[in-house]
Amino acid sequence: MIQILVAENSSIIRSTLKEIISKSSKLKLIGEAVTVDELKAAVNNTQPDLIIIEENFFGEDKQHLLIEFCEKTNITSVVYYTADGVKRPFIKNILFIERPDFITLSAEKLLEYTDFIEQKILEIKRDILFEKHPAAGSISMSGEPLPLKKVSADFAGRKFKAVLVGVSTGGPSTLLELIKAIGKDYPLPIFITQHIDSFFDKNLITWLNSESSVPVHLAENNTKGLPGHVYFAPSDMHLVFGQDDFDDFHMFLNHDAPVNFLRPAVDKMFDSAANVLGEKCIAVVLTGMGADGAKGCKHIKDVGGYTITQDEASCVIYGMPKAAYEAGASCEVLPLSQIAERLWALVG
Repeated sequence: MIQILVAENSSIIRSTLKEIISKSSKLKLIGEAVTVDELKAAVNNTQPDLIIIEENFFGEDKQHLLIEFCEKTNITSVVYYTADGVKRPFIKNILFIERPDFITLSAEKLLEYTDFIEQKILEIKRDILFEKHPAAGSISMSGEPLPLKKVSADFAGRKFKAVLVGVSTGGPSTLLELIKAIGKDYPLPIFITQHIDSFFDKNLITWLNSESSVPVHLAENNTKGLPGHVYFAPSDMHLVFGQDDFDDFHMFLNHDAPVNFLRPAVDKMFDSAANVLGEKCIAVVLTGMGADGAKGCKHIKDVGGYTITQDEASCVIYGMPKAAYEAGASCEVLPLSQIAERLWALVG
């Protein structure tokens, strides 16, 4: 379910947009705003997946303020404008749509328009999700990645059981690069929580499988992870772990309350791994907005596990890795281009 915030001055248009959203099985209204201050507060309080907003919401001839707001918050936005013959700019997370005359729409036309706007929202979310980005991966003065340090004696030779990865904004292309770099036959299962809208999890799995030689799956309840395989938390389900009777562990899925307003949540997966696997797990925090994963990553580090946070230069959004680093949760900060090398070094 894609969670929508409506920002519109007109009560009539606002009511029509709310009715359109209510008729969709894929969209959910979570808030509305009539003023700029209300919009900013609503974004902080509800953390919407997408904003539907009127072009002049920030004032006549102040489109630049609207664009700055959308870019700063990095929230996907559908911006309605009145036809005037002027071409709107192309911006990756903003979709400009000519506003129809909502008042004259019949019940039948309203249903047709619901299907139209639903499809447009799904398309822009998909396009942003699968956008490729160049990972910088360079932290030395010469422009070349610095050589990896040797694995600390505290971790050398340890029999790790799993790799846990948390990621959000910029995740798909980042994950593809990481998975391809790890390659086939990695000796541990890899579990990933990616913040992703409903309806895209299966698309993501299909895409990663088509682009890499590593087997990628949606996690299934009460199953054992296989070495060299990658497992994703399904949309709207937390991925956690449980011990079995043979000193091994299985993955489990649940519909517990959201953590950090998120389900699946990285913190939920990391905390579970810390409790079940203890020092025998490796945690990686990749690009993403917000702070999900910071507390769980610190938990894993505190129980003796190895933790890696992606560096700022190679992140699309340096939010989650920064939060983990600032929480003291990182054993090592690495560019994306070197994380796979470190994962192999940790398992010998």
